[in-house]
Amino acid sequence: MAAPIGAAIAQTPHALSLRVDNDAFDFWMLPWNRPDEEYSSGVHITYDGGDAPRWARSLFRGVVCTRSTPACRTASVEIGQDLYTPARSAENPIPQPGSRPNAGWLYLSQTARSLRSDRSDDLTITLGVTGPPSLGEVTQRIAHSVAPSFNRPADWSNQIRFEPGLNARYAQHWRVLVSDRAVGVDVLPHWSANAGNVSTAAEVGLETRLGWHLRHPWLPSSGPFELALTAGVTARAIARDLFLDGNTFTDGVGVGHEPYVGTGEVGVQLHIRRWFLAYRAVNDTRSYAKGPRWHPWASMVGGITFDR
Repeated sequence: MAAPIGAAIAQTPHALSLRVDNDAFDFWMLPWNRPDEEYSSGVHITYDGGDAPRWARSLFRGVVCTRSTPACRTASVEIGQDLYTPARSAENPIPQPGSRPNAGWLYLSQTARSLRSDRSDDLTITLGVTGPPSLGEVTQRIAHSVAPSFNRPADWSNQIRFEPGLNARYAQHWRVLVSDRAVGVDVLPHWSANAGNVSTAAEVGLETRLGWHLRHPWLPSSGPFELALTAGVTARAIARDLFLDGNTFTDGVGVGHEPYVGTGEVGVQLHIRRWFLAYRAVNDTRSYAKGPRWHPWASMVGGITFDR
């Protein structure tokens, strides 16, 4: 049956975003003092919106998200590349014994999401490759050629070998202690578990947001302006990390991993109508025996939301 003339048609919100992680964004340090090691770089393009993928619709029942639904389901697709590199001096591209190997991870992931006002459930399936097909060496050499005076020499002769990767991750987030005034605040505890030949781990964490005209953290919402400060901590228990432990099915380089690691972060996010920007400063604890005690890096995100 056709909708009555003049009836409002619920619009499904979508978003397209680009996130770049890099220790070159450690703006509190002088450019030549910023690290170029450990989790060295990440580039992620994400498309959010639409119905949950078919493989998850029997698990996440409900209606497709619109700007007026208090409970709904949706999906996202992400393509990304992450680079991991050992510490090197400015004069010598060869890392010290016990350093982590170089590693690249090129992947495609799909996430099904079930959203309510106080909780979100995410199930993500990721497929990818390591080794030369991940294009880690190519990407780093191109990036370093832009500003060679600020980058250390790179040697990718000792890298994680080619391996196809498959991982599954389930995560829950809650929204508690909410104050939705003009200057709002909320607390977002979360936990997740993932399993696969790339990573097997579990984590718990807590994020808090303080902001002006604070939007809902996951339900579709809109407004002319939002400015928020964020802070969070995460504790992680790790059973396997391919990028530190080495390849799963063949012999290769590896240094082993620390069973427990932690992360702290602070950030700022800005929405102006359909556009959004965010910056996060992150600090990770030691991830393997001879790794640095702390590794600071930062993340920049930009994107746009639209209705279809």
